[in-house]
Amino acid sequence: MIKVDKVEDGLPVSVIIPLSKNRREFFNNMVLPLIEANEVIEIIINDNDGNAPKKRNEGFAKSTQPFIFFCDDDILLPANYIGVLLKALEQHPEVGFAYTGYHGIVLHPESHPIHGNFEIPAIEFNPQALKYGNYISTMSLMRRELFCGWDEKLKRLQDWSFWLTIVEKGNKGILVPSQTFYAYYLDSGITSNNNSEIDAINAIRIKHNL
Repeated sequence: MIKVDKVEDGLPVSVIIPLSKNRREFFNNMVLPLIEANEVIEIIINDNDGNAPKKRNEGFAKSTQPFIFFCDDDILLPANYIGVLLKALEQHPEVGFAYTGYHGIVLHPESHPIHGNFEIPAIEFNPQALKYGNYISTMSLMRRELFCGWDEKLKRLQDWSFWLTIVEKGNKGILVPSQTFYAYYLDSGITSNNNSEIDAINAIRIKHNL
């Protein structure tokens, strides 16, 4: 089911969440209240069957706002996070998306490739650097017209492919260094050791001729 909650007044943003059924309690108690605190007009929750890219694509089809924010179901956002990113885009009309770094909280280090908590300090926007590795998280705010669809066939690193596709079309991003968020790795997920990182990287390189 795809649930759409909409209010008349708020930030002109559609937040789209692919919800896993086994994370429903954590999402409802921890994640959703913080998203609601960002006071956006539209929150779309998709818990249909399928992988996260498929759910994001389906959620986007239901969205109506000029700005889009894809949010995973294990993310804790500051209450003003989306508003700060929106202000950056409003101040820079030549820029298509705004992003930040983040902190990873790993609850099962034995199944995560980093084996513990970590920090991803995002770097200033650089199209060439993006070809060598992703530094732009899924949790970034983008203008609606940039949406290119999530690749539902990729098993891993879908966010890297997503931003490569957008940047290859000539779009630019902006780093907002004053903000960060917390990503909770509640289970092994797609970043587990059971999903080959080398195979995933090679799939991206082939797709984007890197």
